[in-house]
Amino acid sequence: MNMMADVEPAVTFYPARLAVLDAAYKRYFSRTDALQKAMIAGFVLAGVLLYLLLRGVVTGTPLLVVLAATVAVIPLYLHMMRLRDRTLRLFVHYELAVGRIDGTKTQSGNTGEEFRVEGHLYERDLNVLGADSLFGMLDTVRTGVGQRGLAKLLLYRDAGKARGAGGARDAGDIRDAILARRAAIEELTGRNDLRERIAMLGPSRFQQVPAAFFDKWLDEPAPVFHRAGRVGMVATTTVVALLTILGLAHVLPWDVARPNIVCALAIQATIALTLRKRVLPLLESSKSISAQMQLFRDGLELVQGENFTSQRLRELKQVMATPGDAVRLLKKIQQQFVIVEQRTKEWFLIPSLLLCAGTHAAISIAMWKRRNAAAMMLWLTAWAEFEALSALATYAYEHPENTYPEILDEGTAVFEATTLAHPLLPANAVANDVALNAETRVYLISGSNMAGKSTLLRSVGANAVLAATGAPIRATRARMSPLVIGASIALSDSLAEGRSKFLAEVERLHAILEAARSAGEVRVLFLIDEIFSGTNSLDRKVAAEAVTRALVGHGAVGALSTHDLTLTEMGEFAELRAVNVHMASADASDPLAFDYRLKPGVNQSSNALAIVRMMGIGV
Repeated sequence: MNMMADVEPAVTFYPARLAVLDAAYKRYFSRTDALQKAMIAGFVLAGVLLYLLLRGVVTGTPLLVVLAATVAVIPLYLHMMRLRDRTLRLFVHYELAVGRIDGTKTQSGNTGEEFRVEGHLYERDLNVLGADSLFGMLDTVRTGVGQRGLAKLLLYRDAGKARGAGGARDAGDIRDAILARRAAIEELTGRNDLRERIAMLGPSRFQQVPAAFFDKWLDEPAPVFHRAGRVGMVATTTVVALLTILGLAHVLPWDVARPNIVCALAIQATIALTLRKRVLPLLESSKSISAQMQLFRDGLELVQGENFTSQRLRELKQVMATPGDAVRLLKKIQQQFVIVEQRTKEWFLIPSLLLCAGTHAAISIAMWKRRNAAAMMLWLTAWAEFEALSALATYAYEHPENTYPEILDEGTAVFEATTLAHPLLPANAVANDVALNAETRVYLISGSNMAGKSTLLRSVGANAVLAATGAPIRATRARMSPLVIGASIALSDSLAEGRSKFLAEVERLHAILEAARSAGEVRVLFLIDEIFSGTNSLDRKVAAEAVTRALVGHGAVGALSTHDLTLTEMGEFAELRAVNVHMASADASDPLAFDYRLKPGVNQSSNALAIVRMMGIGV
């Protein structure tokens, strides 16, 4: 079923929507400006009429009419202001969207570097996080929690299980998880209305919920308050409030009410002071969470109002609703956060002190945390994945030329793609066909610098990452099995750790080998750039051959690039099922005129003289 059949393409919908919002914003701006001038004129006229009234020139009737008319304009003015601000937020939302599809603003500006995983097998090598990264391209989520969910999908196969971290995996289960996410992405792809509502969560587009904001609050243990203390606080506060009301209503003489109020306040203060050491830290950690909780609750309420058809979205919706009604429970705790936030404000300071509002709120918050903290972590995780899937659906909507790869249900490693290009490159980027399978286990890519070898490796890896999330990839046709990705492309020296690039490469290759040994039914896709470039040709050949044999022996497929043509001799070993391919200039007279096309065979050209001439040295 083609769920996008009746959906207007982004290339026409975004500019049209932007034009509508631009016109609406100008209209609301004009109206708010006119209403503002009308209110100013009304108050000025009221001032003049008041002056004339005091002079006895006019009666009070004109003044009352003008004041009533002016005050009546205020709600309309505030309504127009809200419409104007809402329209501006949507305008910015679609302005960024237009920038993504026309290539002027392809990165969100968020790098996701706070989600890095030390020792990850491909994150840095494939530019998953950081500047100009896959994360930056895909990051259209509303909250920091959603950003973490997106990073998790890009870095991990499934929740709690690092891709390449070891441990046997069932290929069928992983395939099912990928297909479940794909179905969710396909369902969300045409939902521009839902994306608008997500973008509008919170009172301001600048309001953000950091990924670790709730974690820190939930991880702090909730203090336990003895039942006697809780009952005592409720009883004394009730007595104070009741006696005050009876006194103000003249039901009870103040001579009787006053000493009893003082006595109740003294008992209340004594109890509050005994609880103070446990109350203050909780109040401090909770004082700024109110607005954040509101945004999160509104997001869950939005999801609860949707009727999804895909299994994964229904599962996420169910998690957000259990145990109990998550929206209702969050609303309940948010009321306590509002008290914490407002208790030191001038208007509420005296009542707050008399009623010990902060202590009561802290007790309620602690009880809520003990009962619902575990459930809230599940709600946060579900919301994070929902936002991540929505972001991937946005990418799918904006790139209809991409394709969903066929995910194979077999134990043999396969990565095949037609006209494959890197998702971060412009629309006119050169594409190549790649076929790694049972017949061709290894690509031995020879060629010179700048020919495109590293970019090809990254293209394979980046698209494999996208495919694992369930998203479409940049190819016209593709099929692949569930794969564990391991890459050695962007390794460098570390002076702080006293580790050379060569040692870093050895450690990474060892980690990839360990992943291949322990991957169970799931096979490894390895991508290695300039393997063992830090050693001599003979050692490089022996070591590279040993690593390649070990990887292939564990069912892995992949590609390694090299300048060293002696490594291409591995293509002669039938048991490796390796194929020599190369990237070089198509013009023999100009060895630097690279066409970035993958060609069969070993590179036979040399560009050393051309490089020397580039440096201004005559040869």
